[in-house]
Amino acid sequence: MPISAKTDSVTIGRVLRPFGVNGEVRVESLSDIPNRFADLPIVMLLTLGGEVITTSVTQARPSGKTYLIKFKAITSPEEAAKFRGALIQVSHDHARSSKANEYYHYELIDLAVLDECQRMLGQVKEILDLPQHSVLVVQQSDGREFLIPATKHIVKRVNLEQRRILVAPMEQWDISYAV
Repeated sequence: MPISAKTDSVTIGRVLRPFGVNGEVRVESLSDIPNRFADLPIVMLLTLGGEVITTSVTQARPSGKTYLIKFKAITSPEEAAKFRGALIQVSHDHARSSKANEYYHYELIDLAVLDECQRMLGQVKEILDLPQHSVLVVQQSDGREFLIPATKHIVKRVNLEQRRILVAPMEQWDISYAV
């Protein structure tokens, strides 16, 4: 899920186009949480022009691979058309995954990476989403980068408060499946 330009919010969707005569919009979900748009008390709509509108979702229903959403602040198709391309954002409080050991990419960026012997390996600079699993791009102090598969066998613990990721020592990594 992408982090927004606003550092206190997370982008969960994008308005595609108006739908119907009551101001509903068709939305592309950028979240992997099912029924993401139900029961959101407050959302921010960030328009292509940079305007931020705070509103709430009054109705949300799936429609194929997209969602049809009615926002309280949008009451007509003409108003809905102004929000084409707008990003739908929520505060971090509403963005947090309820599943243990699941993190958003933005939460891991710039965390220190240490092995279980407390050796500093570097800092997370990027996360790559690959078909098998995510991969952490870690930058060392000399600027060189290396990749760490984000699997439970390698990533032992993530501590957001201490801003650290603890990984198994490289000697223990089973990378026999790697190309």
